[in-house]
Amino acid sequence: YVERMKEGQEVIYYLTGASRAAVENSPHMEAFLAKGYEVLILTDPVDEVWVEQVPEFDGHRFQSVAKGQVDLGDADGDEAAEEEKSKREADFAALLPWLAGTLGDHVKEARLSSRLTTSAACVVGDADDMTPMLEKMYRAMGQQIPPVKRILEVNPKHPLITGLLTAHEKKPEEPGQAEVAD
Repeated sequence: YVERMKEGQEVIYYLTGASRAAVENSPHMEAFLAKGYEVLILTDPVDEVWVEQVPEFDGHRFQSVAKGQVDLGDADGDEAAEEEKSKREADFAALLPWLAGTLGDHVKEARLSSRLTTSAACVVGDADDMTPMLEKMYRAMGQQIPPVKRILEVNPKHPLITGLLTAHEKKPEEPGQAEVAD
């Protein structure tokens, strides 16, 4: 893996899941696959514990593609891309807090995604959050752990999300919008 890393890549990307098919079809993988980044597919339950205990290999730390912010260098030094990103953030400035408030029992934040290319949305963990698979393992062992609220990431280019944005701008109090968000 390290020998095949893209130039400038400093971390080893991985994703854990219940099966290879589930991981390969995860929306978390979209941007990585689109940009040609390799992602380690880890499906054994012990992998969850292993990546926490062995945080790096050969000077490269492990990073889950389902946690934290993703920056694959899209806009590095590209002024037009930076302007587009700023415009998108301004366009969605009202929708994202509304989504977070509407889904407040389930998510702690809503933000624009840079990891999605075809899916409308995905749920990710904060960089230091416990993964859903690890959470499930602890509960199966009888551990009492509080539920972890995740972050909702939305694809600003997906028709469902742009439609929700348009509808929210026109009628922010429309009750049907909350149903769509939920």
